[in-house]
Amino acid sequence: MLPLLYIIDCIIVQVTSKKSYDGKSVLSVIPFKESHYKLLSVLEEQNEINIWNEIRRNASVDIMIDQYNKSSWIKLFNSLDMKPVVTIDNVQKLLNSEEKMLNIQSRSGIRSVTDTYLTFNEIGSSLARRNVFIDCGIHAREWISPATCLFFINEFLTQYSAGGNAKQIMDTYKLHIVPVLNPDGYAYTHSKDRMWRKNRKPVGSNCYGVDLNRNFGYMWNTGGSSASPCSETYHGGSPMSENEAKAMQSYMTGKTWDSYLTFHSYGQWWFTNWGYTDTLPPQYTELVNKAKIGADALKSVNGRSYTIGSSAVLLYVASGGSEDWTRGTLNIKYSYCLELPPTGGSGFILPTNEIKKVGAETFKGICEYLKAI
Repeated sequence: MLPLLYIIDCIIVQVTSKKSYDGKSVLSVIPFKESHYKLLSVLEEQNEINIWNEIRRNASVDIMIDQYNKSSWIKLFNSLDMKPVVTIDNVQKLLNSEEKMLNIQSRSGIRSVTDTYLTFNEIGSSLARRNVFIDCGIHAREWISPATCLFFINEFLTQYSAGGNAKQIMDTYKLHIVPVLNPDGYAYTHSKDRMWRKNRKPVGSNCYGVDLNRNFGYMWNTGGSSASPCSETYHGGSPMSENEAKAMQSYMTGKTWDSYLTFHSYGQWWFTNWGYTDTLPPQYTELVNKAKIGADALKSVNGRSYTIGSSAVLLYVASGGSEDWTRGTLNIKYSYCLELPPTGGSGFILPTNEIKKVGAETFKGICEYLKAI
């Protein structure tokens, strides 16, 4: 049986009291003008709001606000006809429910990769004819992403002898899986701040962290990222400045890859290139058709639909993403970014009973996609 290879860095984490999100609410708004997009971007840059999912044209965007001035935000967005709806009244209450469930599972001995969100230390490390690179957890708060990578690893290792998809894929491909590409950020979401997005690098101000998915070198800093160290989309001081991006560059450069897949949450999107421009990439129709094979298989499991297309066309420009770098620099034609469930609602705080469902449907979708390329 072929071994899976997955890469992970070891770190030491100081555990302190967790950041509270008591007094925080989430609003869903619908931007349908360029001025709306600019307003949301400026408000986030000024740390007035925290945007949870990607800003989308004519579709809902979830933003975290202070509860005490919720009525003012609702009044503002109503005046702009952006149709504000409260989706989470108290973020901390939802986080408390999540933590309670994790504690119950821990006391009950339920720490399976398919039943709970494991801590960084529990994930561990291991060593790994066509190469496929899969990464998860580039954004720290997107817990369903590492859980899905771990589900993949578990399925491939435990189901190989039974034949079926696991055996067919492992007999065809050498899989390189990184379950947590942002280890310090992910550990920080478990120990201190559940809503943390970036890595934890000191950046020479009172703020910490670089958005790793704005730091990759292909068309870096050409739109949809920020030069402010306090911004959630801070692109870093230079392209590939971060150790995580450098490690990925070092590992992937010089090898031949059939596909690159990066898993985020949330929104149920299957993105092709490009992120930095709304110009469609070469072979766009083929890319969409291959993705559709995977998305159709995924939907057959639990009925969840994914929207397929260029991220810059469906959403807005965001440069410095890993999937643009693998396509533009490494010339990996089949480079995709998948935004896992949900489409809204609880957002990043997806209940643990969804892990198996998301894992199973995504596993089937990716297997069928890999068979097709």
